[in-house]
Amino acid sequence: MKRYFYLDGDDRLGPFSKEELQTHNVDHDTKIWFQGLSDWTRAGDIAELEDVFETASSPPPPPPPLSSSNPYSDTHIFSKDKINYSAPPKTWLVESILVTLFCCLPFGIVGIVNASKVESRFYSGDIEGSQRASAEAKRWTLIGLFSVIALVFLSILFSVFFNAWSLF
Repeated sequence: MKRYFYLDGDDRLGPFSKEELQTHNVDHDTKIWFQGLSDWTRAGDIAELEDVFETASSPPPPPPPLSSSNPYSDTHIFSKDKINYSAPPKTWLVESILVTLFCCLPFGIVGIVNASKVESRFYSGDIEGSQRASAEAKRWTLIGLFSVIALVFLSILFSVFFNAWSLF
């Protein structure tokens, strides 16, 4: 049985059977190699792989636009009812990393874990899960930030109080 490799960007993936190639994102322009070929070749130039393209599933259609009874709803940029399907929600990853490094390790780590779920859920089609992960990342990042602000304020207050107390 022939085993195929293909290039996905700079990554070499494989080996796969012909049937397994049908489940991957292989098109006519994908570079393919198998034992017996001297160099990577376009999949469309390999006659034995033509049926892979015929049965390959096409991506699902984009989600339908949200219907709105308000004809002017498109003019409101910050409408909570509108979901932008073209880009994932804010990940909060940079903020979570900064909170982890400079403040509160536990809260920052929870923020990082949730931030890492945002894009993967969005691109797998789970828009609501992506929004929930973004909201959780924001929540834990802000909890870490505000808790360190509170601790700094309390330590300054404590320091001032005991310095004033030692003067008496």
